[in-house]
This record gives sequence, structure tokens and C-alpha cells, in this order.
Amino acid sequence: MKRISIILSLALLFYSCSTYNKTELSNEIIKSKDGDWESSTIVKHDYLVSDNWWNIFEDQKLDSAMKIFLSNNYDLKLAISSLESSKQLAVYNAGKILPDISTQINNTRSSQNFSGTSMEEAAELFNPGGGAVLSETYALNLTSQWEIDVWGKLYSKKLSAKKEYQSSKNEHKYLQFSLTSQAVKIYFNLVESKEQLSLADSSLSAYQDIFNIVERRYNQGVRSSLDYRLAKSNLLIAEASLERRKMAVDGLTREMEVLLGLYPSGTFKTSNILSKSLPGIPKNLPSEIIQRRPDIIASYNKIESSFADLDYAKKMKFPSFNLTGSVGASTDDLNNLLDGDFSVWNLGASMTFPIFQSGKIKAYQNLSKSLLEQAEIQYVYSILKAFSEIENKLSSDIMLNKQLISLSDAYTQSKEAYLLAKDRYDKGLTDLITVLDSQKRMFDMQGQMISVRKMLIENRIDLLICLGGRFSES
Repeated sequence: MKRISIILSLALLFYSCSTYNKTELSNEIIKSKDGDWESSTIVKHDYLVSDNWWNIFEDQKLDSAMKIFLSNNYDLKLAISSLESSKQLAVYNAGKILPDISTQINNTRSSQNFSGTSMEEAAELFNPGGGAVLSETYALNLTSQWEIDVWGKLYSKKLSAKKEYQSSKNEHKYLQFSLTSQAVKIYFNLVESKEQLSLADSSLSAYQDIFNIVERRYNQGVRSSLDYRLAKSNLLIAEASLERRKMAVDGLTREMEVLLGLYPSGTFKTSNILSKSLPGIPKNLPSEIIQRRPDIIASYNKIESSFADLDYAKKMKFPSFNLTGSVGASTDDLNNLLDGDFSVWNLGASMTFPIFQSGKIKAYQNLSKSLLEQAEIQYVYSILKAFSEIENKLSSDIMLNKQLISLSDAYTQSKEAYLLAKDRYDKGLTDLITVLDSQKRMFDMQGQMISVRKMLIENRIDLLICLGGRFSES
């Protein structure tokens, strides 16, 4: 009884040391000099990426497209299949905490000739005619083998496999988030291309109006052939630009259809203008907000898995205790196979103590230590990169908004300049080059404004990814 108490006490001691609690990774990783990050305590809750996060753009056609995307996209289907593989691998590598139980049914036939042996006379009792003795045996056995997890070694192995699967699961969540964000970006690229196409069409109409005026005056002998050729040249350039925009829309439409698992017919419908509904960004963001990112959680899961595996490696040098047993029946008559009078059983126990393993246990332990150290480094580095990504996106958002304001003012000025130049041209007070230049500048400003608005949307999507799907904890 005293020996059993000692073993249980040792097992409890080793089990209590098998929980990962590395506080230096979880406190004060980063502090912003501006105080914009309120704290930096690690949050280990399993946050989920916000469902339907794209609703913030208030685009019904986008909402409909993403429903199809989630159902039909082949990259998502492949990711789900890969996750299932990871789950089954984790089950396979989880160790053997529970006993192995198997059953076996045997039917054996044998023939033996005892002629010329000491058993010849006894054999004649069963086979009066002499010759070979035929026999047939039926057996039914239930066997079991169980390694008693005294030290918690098998539990550590199971925990390591479980955490590895959780890491794969969170990586899958992040992959799903990344794939959906790419789909939303392509959608808005398509919408931007449609806006640019509409602008190119308006530009062509404007150049056509200018050419008609110049052509009429040229035919009247009021304008020179130089004005005529300049106007005609700009008109042809506008026509080429329109076709280029059509090609872009057609290509992005088919790309979007493939993402949705649809045939690339080029008929997919989207909104015609970019969404102006963008979520506001809080002035102060809690640092815990990035800890809900699935890739950060996955990185922490790898630490937990590596720590549990190291615990398993340390306990490999302890003795293992095994129980084996079997119960069944053996008879030469199949009808008696379930008869208790023919039952047989055995029960055994063994202890195996590793003495010489050619350094394999020590090598595995060193390998586990190295993998744990790598997981810790990767975890800290992933958090640093996450902060860097967020800061970059926040900075880009400010600069893009400033660009948009400047371009908006520039567009207003270029439009007024174009109208003034056109009026002066009609009165014969300026040349055609001034009109065409101001007209081109006006349409360029419009095109740049559309591009910057799309870049703002993409930057906001990237920021959503960096923050795990939303801008606040609520």
C-alpha cells in the first residue's frame, strides 16, 4: 500500500508540472509610445471571426455574391477537407490512454500421422483404421492491452495532438477569412472597373462633342487643320481607352464568377458605384484586439502543443506499466463455442523500464525543446508583425483620406478650368490645346478619385483582417 501511495504522489507531482504557463510571453509584449494601445496582455479566448463582416459596406449585391461564394468556392472546400485531415491525424496521434480491445475467431484444422511413434497406440483409440489423425478446433477470444498512464505521459501526448489540431483549426479560420477578403476585394475591383468604364464612356462623349464643334468650324474654314487633328486624335485615344476599360471589366467579371464556382460567362452583376459606407475606426484600440486573430491563436496553440510534447519526452524515461488479459473459449465442436464449460482466460501485468535506447529518448527530448523554443519565437514575432500591419494600415488610411480630399478639390478646380477654357475657346480667346488639356485633367482627377476610393475600401478590409474581423470587442 505504501508503494502505491508513493507512485500516486509522484504521478500527481509530474502532472501538476505539465501545464504551460510562460508568463514572460503573456505580459507587456509591446507598449506603444503614443499610448494608443491600452494594454498588451495576452487573451487566450477562442475568438471567432465575425460572420458576414462584409455587411458593413451595405452592398446588397455583394451580400448575395458572398452567400454564393461561401457555398461554392473550391478553395474553401479544399480548406475544409484539409481541416478534416488534420482532425483525423490528431485522433491518430493522440496516444493510447484507453485500453486496446480486440476480438478474434479462429477455426483450425490439422492432420498428424502417429505411425511409428510412441503415440501410435493412443492414436488408434481415436482412429481405429490407422493412418493420420484429423482434428478441428474452434476458438473465440477477447483480448485487451492497456498501458496505465501513471505519470501522465499518454495524457501529455494526447494534449499535444489536441493543441496541434486546435492550431490547424484556427489556421483554417484565418485562411477562410483571407479567402473571403480576397473575394470582397475582387468584387470591389470589378465595381471600380465599372465606374472607370462609365467615366471612359463620359469622356468619349465629351471628346466627341469637342470634335464635332472643331469639325464643323474646320469645314467652315474658321479653324485650322491642327485643331481638327488634335481633336480627332484625342477622340480616337478616348475610344481606345473605352475598349481597354471594357476588357478590364470583362476579365474581372469572369474571375469573380470562377471564385463563386459559376461558369465564366461574363454576365455576373454587381453594383455600379463603390460603396461609401465605411466603418469608423476607434481612436484607441485595445491591444487585446489582435489576440482574437485566428493566426495569433494558432501560433499560441503551437506553443501549448510543443510544451505538452516536451512533457511527454521527459516522461519517456520513466517505467511503463501494462496490463494484458484475454477471455474466450476453445472447443472442437462449434456448438459448444459459447458454453462456459469450455472458457479460458488469462491476466498479466508487466513493467518496462528503458535502460539503453541508443540516445533516442534524449534526442527526442532535445528535439522537443528546440521545437518549443521555435514556437515561442514565432509567437512573439507574429504579434510584432500584427502590430506593424495595424500601424501601417492605420497610417495608410489617414494618407488615403488626405489624398481623396486633395483630389476632390483638384477635380473641382479642373472642372471649372475646363468650363472656362471651353467658353473662351467658343469666343476665340484661347486655343484648342488649352481646352483639351483642361478636359483631360478633369477626367484624370475623376479617375484618380475612383481609384483612391477603392484603395480606401481595400485598406479597410486589410485592417479588418489585422484586427480579427471587427474594430471593437463588442
